[in-house]
Amino acid sequence: MTIREIQQQIATALNGVEALVQGGCKAFAEDSNTVLFDVQTALQAGNVCIVVVTPDAERNGGSPDGIPVGLKVAVQCSEIPDLNRAEEGHLTALDAAEIVAHELDSVTMCLLSVKQWADAGTRTVTATAEFATTMLLERQQQASTPQESCS
Repeated sequence: MTIREIQQQIATALNGVEALVQGGCKAFAEDSNTVLFDVQTALQAGNVCIVVVTPDAERNGGSPDGIPVGLKVAVQCSEIPDLNRAEEGHLTALDAAEIVAHELDSVTMCLLSVKQWADAGTRTVTATAEFATTMLLERQQQASTPQESCS
């Protein structure tokens, strides 16, 4: 599995959590091609935007099948309170992070912390649930391109 695939797998799983969906949340993988547009669109629509990021991967042993890594996964839940909290029934960023903590904490993905902060410049509040897991980092399959002959 690749780091991008793990981000996407977690984002997809979170988009299937009914409490998050009903609370006005949408999850994205940080490494997706449209993440910046998606985040801005979700925040401006008054939703909690959830971004799955992988800030740290460290080698954890050896394997002929790939690179074993200890991986940190941070799930950042952000909102613009002025927009999000105007909608009845929407979760706050902290509410969403707590749901994420309960949904993802398991034998294979261990909750490390939940942190919250505000950014006066962007008028956002972000709560992040951070997890530790391990994975086998596999080489991405490169698409082969036909080569022209040099005659």
